[in-house]
Amino acid sequence: MMTAPEMLEASSVAAEESRNLSELSNVDKWPKVVMRLAPFPSGPLHIGNARMVVLNDYYVKRYNGELLLVFDDTIGSAEKVVEPDAFEMIPEGLEYLGVEWHRTVYKSDRLELFYKYAVDLIERNEAYVCDCDAEVWRKEHKAKEKACKCSILSVEDNLARWEKMLDGTYPERGAAVRLRTGMADPDPAMRDHVILRISESEHPRVGTRYRVWPLLEYSWGIDDHELVVTHIIRGKDLVKEGKIEQHIWNIYDWQHPELIYYGRLKFQDAKLSKSKSRREVLEGVYTGWDDPRTWSMQSLEKRGIHPDAVRKAMLDLGLSVVDISISMKTVYSENRKLQDASAPRMFFVEAPVWVELTGLPPEIQEAEAPVHPDFPDRGVRQIPLGRSSDAAVPFVAGISERDLKRLTKGEIFRLKDLANFTLKKGRRPEATFHSVEVDNVRTVGGSIIHWIPRETAVPVEVTMIDGAVVTGHGEPSIKNIESGTFLQFERVGFACVFDVGDPVRVAFAHK
Repeated sequence: MMTAPEMLEASSVAAEESRNLSELSNVDKWPKVVMRLAPFPSGPLHIGNARMVVLNDYYVKRYNGELLLVFDDTIGSAEKVVEPDAFEMIPEGLEYLGVEWHRTVYKSDRLELFYKYAVDLIERNEAYVCDCDAEVWRKEHKAKEKACKCSILSVEDNLARWEKMLDGTYPERGAAVRLRTGMADPDPAMRDHVILRISESEHPRVGTRYRVWPLLEYSWGIDDHELVVTHIIRGKDLVKEGKIEQHIWNIYDWQHPELIYYGRLKFQDAKLSKSKSRREVLEGVYTGWDDPRTWSMQSLEKRGIHPDAVRKAMLDLGLSVVDISISMKTVYSENRKLQDASAPRMFFVEAPVWVELTGLPPEIQEAEAPVHPDFPDRGVRQIPLGRSSDAAVPFVAGISERDLKRLTKGEIFRLKDLANFTLKKGRRPEATFHSVEVDNVRTVGGSIIHWIPRETAVPVEVTMIDGAVVTGHGEPSIKNIESGTFLQFERVGFACVFDVGDPVRVAFAHK
């Protein structure tokens, strides 16, 4: 995306450095700040992930630290599966946001490490293998704070059970490893929590090599130590997971990374669900992961949302633990500030109504409209009318049906940057030439509307935020514009061109 000279400022990182975000605590206790992004690869990053991503990136840059991209690609549930394309789409999203990471790690490469610690925890009698029915365990043991028979087996029996989990003796859901977090914990979710379970689902990276998979909080209890992570920033919905990690760190007397939580973030006008988006993409309901309804980073980039608009909106939220509900209008407002000055103007009319205009002087063969009204030095764009030089032949222009309905018979109106006309309403819409000077229409308070010439107009499709495709016509110069150009359709809104073909295709950004 091009930025106009008038908009050039200090780099976004430098601007972020001046923000009033709190210092990280206990930085001096570590050789350097190390933080991690831990996306589960069920799809690309979406706007709901942006706060975690941007905050981690900001603090690593602030302290000249190291940022790890760690794919949490352990086997998920039937509803939350590993999406192979996510291994490429997630880095794409990070690059779009201007995030710099120093190393990439895959949890699926670290199963042997998690197995080693599982054996060690069993040998320490800090974990045991439970083959109780899950529903029975919830009702009879967790709910009643009563340990099950599995918890009193010997270390040798538990190690034997562990081997049966690995060799296939136990079926899926037939057994699980539980961490001895205690059955009297006030939080039922913390009572002898499961840390490894059996899944025979095929993994896109390691196939069926492993059938016992760690839960995320267990794998992080190990990896945050092994990878020497110093500070963990994440949503407060993961407090329980943090407690599991702390329990493991205490068992081994490891130094605790700093756990930093922020409140839940809800977008009022964006429905976020990777599982739903994945289903709609696979079924062809969505055009792909860049469909605007996914709210992915790919979809925002396609719509021309500048990454600094997302970054600023997320950083302005800070690290407050208070739950926040915001509108995407916050991002759009920042995007408008960043890009309005560099966005060329053009005309687009949805489903135009063709109006015959008579009396237009034959010497007027094109209109001249400013590339940007605030910057006259950028010149004008020519809009050839494609009309006959015979004054008796009407010139036909397309206007929106909404504009036509607002006009009354005999009203003087202006086709913006062309001329003024008087409406004649009859069986078909017609108008006669009135004058050229814009002051003539302003004096009577007439409407100034956008339009396109029928003979030279270019078919345009606009993909809206809800996925609907609006068809219409644009002025002829749009066919010469580069893909990726962020522009403003006058009186319609901002959009980004993503396919310069026939028709020209653009994605609507916002008003």
